[in-house]
Amino acid sequence: MATLVIRGAAQGDDPALGACDILIRDGRIAERGPDLAVDVALDEEHEELDATGLVALPGAIDALARIADPRTPQAPADDLGSGTIAAARGGVTTILAPVVAAAPDTPPMAFDGALVRGQGNVFVDWGLYAGVGRPDPGSADMLRGLAARDGFAGAYLDLDAVDEAATAGPGAILRIAGLADVPITVRAAGLLGADAERRRIGVLSDLGALADVRPHLIGVASARGVEALDGGVTASTTLAHLCLDALPEGAAVRPPLGDADDREALWVALADGRLEGVASDHRSEPLNGAAGWVGIAAVELLVPALLTHGVAAGRIDLPTLCEIIAGRPARRLGIDGRKGSLAVGADGDVLLVDPDRSWVVEPEGLEGRGKAPAWHGRELTGAVVHVVSRGQRIVADGAPLFRPGRGRPAFAGRGA
Repeated sequence: MATLVIRGAAQGDDPALGACDILIRDGRIAERGPDLAVDVALDEEHEELDATGLVALPGAIDALARIADPRTPQAPADDLGSGTIAAARGGVTTILAPVVAAAPDTPPMAFDGALVRGQGNVFVDWGLYAGVGRPDPGSADMLRGLAARDGFAGAYLDLDAVDEAATAGPGAILRIAGLADVPITVRAAGLLGADAERRRIGVLSDLGALADVRPHLIGVASARGVEALDGGVTASTTLAHLCLDALPEGAAVRPPLGDADDREALWVALADGRLEGVASDHRSEPLNGAAGWVGIAAVELLVPALLTHGVAAGRIDLPTLCEIIAGRPARRLGIDGRKGSLAVGADGDVLLVDPDRSWVVEPEGLEGRGKAPAWHGRELTGAVVHVVSRGQRIVADGAPLFRPGRGRPAFAGRGA
């Protein structure tokens, strides 16, 4: 059996444990505690990683990154290969990406196309959301069929898109998800500001109640949006809305960035659990440029930015960070038996971070093709040093150890 022993890391999820060891055997956490002994019979071949001075966190789950689009000149620069390498650099060990069919493809065809594009390329564990496409009487059965497939994470609706699903109305799509008994993630963007966001959240909560489904909304951007969270929906924010006060000239996100009061309200809601977590909402500009492009690269900086603006700024502590990046999304997604924690029996997805290391974001220091221009020149306090995925080190001293295609579906098909 392959065995990794992480020695002497402080435990971010439970600081009372002090510095201790994590033993990962055959991809799962087998023991956690001080001075763990290696079993010579079981662990004849093992690796030891000195983590003295570092903090262990569970691998992050990024609930939304646009990296599964077909390769066209208009597609985001990062795909299922480069995007998942960038994700690992940002502390992400499980990533979820939407797949939306463009005519004449059907949702199952689009899903299969993403699987083909990811074959031999995906670097971390993954799941795919499926857009419903044009609603018809067979849409619920179609979703049930996709739910039987490994890698299916749920249905998806982007209210910022102009496609057959968006023009059919969100109520129809939510009802289809409810009939199919699958979760649905709604990218609830918009252009009209905080009051409109508050009303939009209220409408989606009401529509979810009618459809017998509780949608998950990404990403809440304002204090007014936080006020509208009433239990009828679950919700996350995005890294840009939580941490950025401005964007470079020509860059845009939806909803637009809020002000300092909005950002503070988002942090408070993350701390008290009204907001589940933080998605990168990664959508890097095409390599050939695109006028009017909406979206920014962010996944490579997910955990460092949260360490900087959250932990180092005193807004949250390390156990709360563990919940935000891993525990809460894993429970909602139904993968908490394997993902989202450092508990014995969980997958050996472990981040080793230096929460005190300061560094400046520069394009030449980034792996992703999008190069995260919205973050260039910003000083961060907190660095991802090592990343372990299912007991295998995939980032060492901040650099990815390239093993293309090592990622696996984080979701097992129903009945599997």
